[in-house]
Amino acid sequence: MWFKQAKLFQLTDDSRYTSTDLCKKLEGLVYQECLPFMPYGAGWVPLVDEGDAPLVQAMNGYFMICLQVEEKILPPIVVRQELLKKIKNIEALENRKVGPQERYNLKDEITSTLLPRAFSKLTKVYAYIDTKNNWIILGTANAKKTEQFMSVFRKSFGDHMHPFQIKKLAVIMTSWLKHQNYSSSFAVEKSCMLQDVNQQSRVIRCKEQNLFASSIQTLIEDGCEAKQLALTWHDCIDFILSDDLSLQTIRFHDEIVMQSKEMEAGTKQQQFNADFLIMTETLAGLLKDLLDLFVDSPAKNTIPAAQFAIV
Repeated sequence: MWFKQAKLFQLTDDSRYTSTDLCKKLEGLVYQECLPFMPYGAGWVPLVDEGDAPLVQAMNGYFMICLQVEEKILPPIVVRQELLKKIKNIEALENRKVGPQERYNLKDEITSTLLPRAFSKLTKVYAYIDTKNNWIILGTANAKKTEQFMSVFRKSFGDHMHPFQIKKLAVIMTSWLKHQNYSSSFAVEKSCMLQDVNQQSRVIRCKEQNLFASSIQTLIEDGCEAKQLALTWHDCIDFILSDDLSLQTIRFHDEIVMQSKEMEAGTKQQQFNADFLIMTETLAGLLKDLLDLFVDSPAKNTIPAAQFAIV
């Protein structure tokens, strides 16, 4: 359950919720198995695979929830093969060409026919609400998964989740590399992605490189900006920061993970709770430091902030 990616949003709902209230809202869109003719379905599921596991886990000012997404796997090449076969039969039997609109309709018809036989792919997107800071943190930085989550979240809670107004991270991260002047909370590691401002197809990925070396500095002088940068926060978390403020390839140091193991959890739910507690408290410190550096005006991003009460 330890997040390997993270995307941070601001909550702007001035309502107060208890864990019971949240459960009721989620119950309206609980996951149901996708109907045979439907290509996609999504809904809320319990956090732990146990019979009595709740839809919401509340702990120390945090609410964890989980969205399950079901997608039918229907390879485009299979649809195309069936479509070409259908078109060939029509043209042979009726001695005519199939027009664009008829071709489009045939493709839809074939897709509908094949969907009941398609395999289903299930994925889960975890997220938690930080009631102390009025944030919601998604356990993904993937654009498609983020949009899937936001779509269902809005149906359950309304349009109360918004991105932060951030500074130009690429400019700031490039300045860090150019001048070696950055917050003492972070250490610059040996990986980054550079992109030419004037030729965006020119992308340079650097791994296991001294990012302050002359070769990298030459690329920066030549007009490249850091779009992604590998960092370490307080010797606790390694991650890659992207210029949209998302975090990727997050790795919690062994000392942090051991704190969870030392709680000696006996069940899946207890282990989940231990991981949840340590992860959220650690991420809260990291995210605060990032927002202090990269959000234009933190005060403007709490209008009015969400209030969640734990019971």
